[in-house]
Amino acid sequence: MTEKTVCLVCGKTDFTNLFVAKDKLVSGENFVIRKCTACGFAFTADPPAENEIGQYYVSEDYISHSDKKRNLTEYFYHLARSFMLGRKRRLVTLATRRESGILLDIGSGTGYFASYMQNKGWTVSGIELNDLAREISVSRFGIKVFPPSEITRFEDQSADCITFWHVLEHLYDPEMWLKEVRRILKDDGRCIIALPNPDSADAHLFGAEWAALDVPRHLWHFSPPTLIRFIEANGFTCHEIKALPLDVFYISVLSYKNHHYMLPLLRGMVTGAYLSAGNLLRKNRSSSLIYVLSKQLS
Repeated sequence: MTEKTVCLVCGKTDFTNLFVAKDKLVSGENFVIRKCTACGFAFTADPPAENEIGQYYVSEDYISHSDKKRNLTEYFYHLARSFMLGRKRRLVTLATRRESGILLDIGSGTGYFASYMQNKGWTVSGIELNDLAREISVSRFGIKVFPPSEITRFEDQSADCITFWHVLEHLYDPEMWLKEVRRILKDDGRCIIALPNPDSADAHLFGAEWAALDVPRHLWHFSPPTLIRFIEANGFTCHEIKALPLDVFYISVLSYKNHHYMLPLLRGMVTGAYLSAGNLLRKNRSSSLIYVLSKQLS
């Protein structure tokens, strides 16, 4: 394990422990969530070393790296994903003001979004760490998907849009990735980042049992203020923040399921509906948020 001693966002070194969260997916191990007392940024303090993290993704229950539909929770995930494909496309179109162009999807998983955008006229490539997910993308959809080490192969100012759909929180060196995004993105291009929101109503409700903590796979727990501060320090401006409306349902279901509550699907749907109603006028309390970024130009 490697202990983090410097805040990613502000560089300070004074932290407080928030709570201990358990890896419910693979190992059953406990991990400490800490918070910077200077800027409020939260992070997983003691994750595995980068060369060890792969084993924490090896599970048939890690849905974004598989294509299984074995139970109601997994069917619900796939249904929600299908519904969100059109919404994501509209977001890309509005953000870039383009109906087609060149798109790079970082953390492309099994390729559903990349394939959908390719079928709508975009030229799409993916970056994906997981070997099985890359194989599914290539064999099922014919998407060009590369391992993370291949990010340097992309030409300067070659992409109209770069997307991170729930990916940035997994990356050991997010500053390096934003540097590469700045290099690859055209001056008028847009970067779209979706992240869990630790300031959300469901995060406060579930606390250490909030499924979107997903330790140790989630290294960073960006709130809106800390994400904006981080991206501005790395040469980007945030134009817009949008809510992902279905995530509160899935995360609530998974939070109940992971902790062995009876009827987790029913409980999660009821909780999600209640929290969604309360968040209608409080976007920054939504379970997940989408940030639309552009490059700061000198």
